[in-house]
Amino acid sequence: MSQLPEEVLTDILSRLPVTTLLQFRCVSVSWRDLIDSSDFFHLHLHRSIETRTNRSLILRQDNRLSSLEFDSLYGSAVIDAVQITHHPLWCQDYGTHVWGSCDGLLCMSNTLDTLVLWNPSTRRSRRLPYASIEFQNLSRYYESRVYGFGYDRVSRDYKVVRIVVLKGIDDGCFDFEVKVYSVRSNSWHRAKKFPRYPNLQRAGGVLAGGVLHWVVTTEPEAFNPGLIIGFDLGREEFKLVPQPVYSDGNFFMDLQSLGGCLSLICNYYLDRVDIWVMKEYGVNESWSKLISIVQPGVIGPFQYVMPIAYSQSGEEILLEQDTRRFLWYNLEREAIKNVRMRSLRGFSQVEMWVGSLVPLTDGSEIDPKKQQEQEEKNILGSPVDQGREMEYRSGVNIRALTDPWIFRLMGFHIPFMLYP
Repeated sequence: MSQLPEEVLTDILSRLPVTTLLQFRCVSVSWRDLIDSSDFFHLHLHRSIETRTNRSLILRQDNRLSSLEFDSLYGSAVIDAVQITHHPLWCQDYGTHVWGSCDGLLCMSNTLDTLVLWNPSTRRSRRLPYASIEFQNLSRYYESRVYGFGYDRVSRDYKVVRIVVLKGIDDGCFDFEVKVYSVRSNSWHRAKKFPRYPNLQRAGGVLAGGVLHWVVTTEPEAFNPGLIIGFDLGREEFKLVPQPVYSDGNFFMDLQSLGGCLSLICNYYLDRVDIWVMKEYGVNESWSKLISIVQPGVIGPFQYVMPIAYSQSGEEILLEQDTRRFLWYNLEREAIKNVRMRSLRGFSQVEMWVGSLVPLTDGSEIDPKKQQEQEEKNILGSPVDQGREMEYRSGVNIRALTDPWIFRLMGFHIPFMLYP
């Protein structure tokens, strides 16, 4: 191998999984310098995305996270998900939520609102600095938070967007705050708010075209979502995203990123699910209906289905059904193949990520036990916060039981808890 030209060696190594590359760093100083270079990790990431390789799923089951190699889903054998116990927020007392994935990095938080960016392939992480909520008399409000995570191609910076929605306990008034975290500056700053009330219907922002997307309703107490808003990571501004022309608008709406494109899921409950894809971002005419699955049809009765990713060939799409099983849907034959899994008794969240060498400069590994006491002090500053702690300890989200906006599909879908 030492006789190979550097460009040939680089091409060969860029086709390997991250675990192998980390081992190959020990071959020689020159190999380590090559694998650690920014040019190489960009090449490796681009090739993985282009060829649909080095992919895995992160599954959240109660307080546990598990991983599943995407390629293992192709076979006919029964497969197992592997529990993750080495992630930076691992703690028996507190649950973990994954808010998004970008270029092999995951944005995660625990119930104490500790927020981290983590590369599962390299096991490097960065804890984000604490960001206060800049409102007076916070004890007068119920508070909910949602996050989004993505890459700003303008400034070449990874960013986390936090939206805090405040609902008055006594008077029912609403307000909200938007803050953006920059990996490059390692700091938070305030951003412009969306001019209408952001009644968010999804926990994490969906990334497509350098924009994070959420489904919102036009009224605070409305159930049926009607708008798609996007937060442009470059401009740091909200905008309305055009939707397809529907023949029937009586459905429940959700969003997903599919092959890097924005995907819209229209669930006509107990009737069918239509899955649309915006093939050219921002162009309304590029919306195309990819799949329409009628009930009971080929997969039997269902409450909802969600697209996860294309197969490596692009001929099939992996679907998640009712947070309990995965299915392969053949686009040409409109046929279904069940994925046989063991040791998986339902899951509340699925996140796709690609193995990468993307670094987190100045990151640090986290010891949750050492930080737990300080994080509790940061959060427990008022009677309302103490009530939140009671919820954490008991495992019951009291406000989520009565607050209607967190129910997806009118309560027929397991809700995302918007109160971390």
